[in-house]
Order: sequence, then C-alpha cells, then structure tokens
Amino acid sequence: MSYDRQIDQVCPHLVVEEPLYVNPDRRSVRPLRPIASADWVSVRMDGQYEVPSAGTFTPAITTGSRRGPFTIKTGVNDTFRVTVGTTATQTLVVPASNRMALDRLIALLNTHAKGVYCGLRNGLIQLQTQDSGPHTRFFIEPGSTLAELFGMGQNREYRGRQIAPGWTLIRDPLTLSDRPTRLIVFDEPLKSAGDFVEVSYSTIRQECRRCGGLGIENDWRYGNDGNTGEVRDEALLIQEIQKLFYTLLGSNPFHTWYGTGLLETIGKKLSASGLVQNLILSDIQQAFGRWQSIKKQQENDVGQKVSDREFPYQLLSVNLQQSTKDPTVVFVAITIQNRSFDPITLERGLKLPQPYDLLGSTSQQGAMRQSLLNYVSSGE
Repeated sequence: MSYDRQIDQVCPHLVVEEPLYVNPDRRSVRPLRPIASADWVSVRMDGQYEVPSAGTFTPAITTGSRRGPFTIKTGVNDTFRVTVGTTATQTLVVPASNRMALDRLIALLNTHAKGVYCGLRNGLIQLQTQDSGPHTRFFIEPGSTLAELFGMGQNREYRGRQIAPGWTLIRDPLTLSDRPTRLIVFDEPLKSAGDFVEVSYSTIRQECRRCGGLGIENDWRYGNDGNTGEVRDEALLIQEIQKLFYTLLGSNPFHTWYGTGLLETIGKKLSASGLVQNLILSDIQQAFGRWQSIKKQQENDVGQKVSDREFPYQLLSVNLQQSTKDPTVVFVAITIQNRSFDPITLERGLKLPQPYDLLGSTSQQGAMRQSLLNYVSSGE
C-alpha cells in the first residue's frame, strides 16, 4: 500500500522565540503580532533563561572551593553551624570518617538541615536555601569547621536575589478591538535599555505569519518518535489530487506533464457564457486522466499495491462559484470517486492577485483554504 508524507497541517498560529528589544522606558515590550491567549505566552530574557510572569529569582547560595572526598575528624572538622533567615542556629554534626564519599556526606547533612540543602556542582559542595528571592538568606556561623573544610566563607551572610522582574500583559487601547496588541510590561524597569527578550505566543489566524491567514500550512512535521506523519487511502488520494491540480503545469522541469493551468486560468474573468469555466473543466479532466494513468502504471508496471480507497476511479463533478462578497475570490469544488465507489469532495477558495501583488508583495493570494482531513465520503 502506497503512502506519502502528510503536508497539509492545521496551523497552530504559534510565534516561537520572536526577538524583541525593550522599549526606551525599559519596562515594556511590543510583540509584532496580537497575542491571542495569555496562557501561551513565554518570555525568555537575553537568550539565557525563562522569565515566568512572577519573575525569576535565585536562592541564597554558596559553593565551596575544595574538592572531596574529605576526611572527617571528631572535634576537629565535623561541625556545620548555619542560621536560615530568622530561625535559630542549626548545628549539623557529621561522624568521623576517612575519605567519606561525597554523596554520603551530602545525605548526612541533608538529614537534619532545615530550610537549606546541600548538593554537588562540578564536584564541589554547594549549600542553598529551599526558597528563592531577595528575602531568602542564611548565615554561616563562626566555628563551622566543615565550612572551612569545604572552602566556604565563615561569619558571612548569603542572600538570594532577583534576576528579572515579573511581567503582565496589558492591552494597548490604541489598537483595533478585534485584534488588540498586548504589551508585555515588566513590574519594574530592567537594568539596561539594551536588554532583549524572546517571546513565544499564539496569535490570531488573520495575523499569523506561518500560514498567512489560511489556517493551513503545507509542510510535514515530525512526531515524538522522530518520524513524519503519513497519509494513506482517501487522505492520500486527496493530497495527490490537490498537489496535481494546484501545481502550475510545466513548473516541474523533470515532469512537465505534472500540474494544471488552474491558477493562471482562474485569473481570467468568469464570463456568463461559460467559456472560462469550460477551459478550467477541460484542464482538470485532462490532469485527472494523466494522474489516473500514473496510478495504473504504479499498480501494473511497478507492481506496487494501490488500495481501492486511494485509486482515482472517476471524476464526478467540478463546480466553480464566484464569491458574492469578494469578486476576487473563486470557490472550486471537485468531487472524485475512488475505486471503493466513495465520493470524495475537495473544496478550496482561490484569491486572485491584487495590483500590489503584481509588484512582488507577499500578501494573501492563491489558496485561501483547504482541507485534507475533512473529506466527505458516503462510505463512512
């Protein structure tokens, strides 16, 4: 059974890591597109760390300068005295041991410590508070012989700090109500006007740069297993017909027969006499016949299995209708029957080029909508 990579995907309208400089007020950031949902906003500061809406904070922390394993001697270097915040001083005592393993030493300290915990960083002992922010602090008391053994300073206070302030989404009242711009405003000014952020967010369909407002993007995607999505049977038939009908005839230098002149013919005025409609219908019928011949060769000459549900058996109807609201839009509906005798309808709206499009603008034109998954089949 044949298959193809699925290229017709529903667009998520996601903007990923859009780089933006902070405004001169050092507090506000203006995304290039409207933010559709506050739940999908992610802010990354200076390309280094994520900044949640509550802000980014570090705990009070210190790291030793000596590497273990360490030899612990009773009454010599077995005591660690630390005061966390305003609580009473804790005295942690480690039993004597010759070249005690670091993981066991850390486990012994964490067994009785409160408000702080020990860990390893690049082979060095590290002590930090369990909470984060400027209000967190601990003080290593004099006489902490273990701190001296680890290479930590005694009689010294360590405090947490704020890395980046929190932020809030605020609507700009000077923008349109149907697509308002939301500014990211930090709770307090950043340290430098040269700071930049990378913002990820979901935007509205009309302003999406991934699909250009179509709602569909033509590109394959990779799943969690690293494989691309595949289409078979009716979905494969629809994708093949779409690629055939909406590819410009002769644009493929290796297969000049592939495609139609639909996109060129659709730009001509639809006359009441039906001349242009007949040209389009004839073009589609000829292209359908060529593709049907290719599928027969695939099945008979190549010997590859072609399922009845993917074989283009008959072209039932082609319908063209000009939009009553926009004269530059034409809707094309094509009904195909596969070898399982299931009628499948493909619909797509085509937008004619505007004058400024002819000058090289990348505004919306060509396909306006398409559907690969929502096909109509009487057999289901």
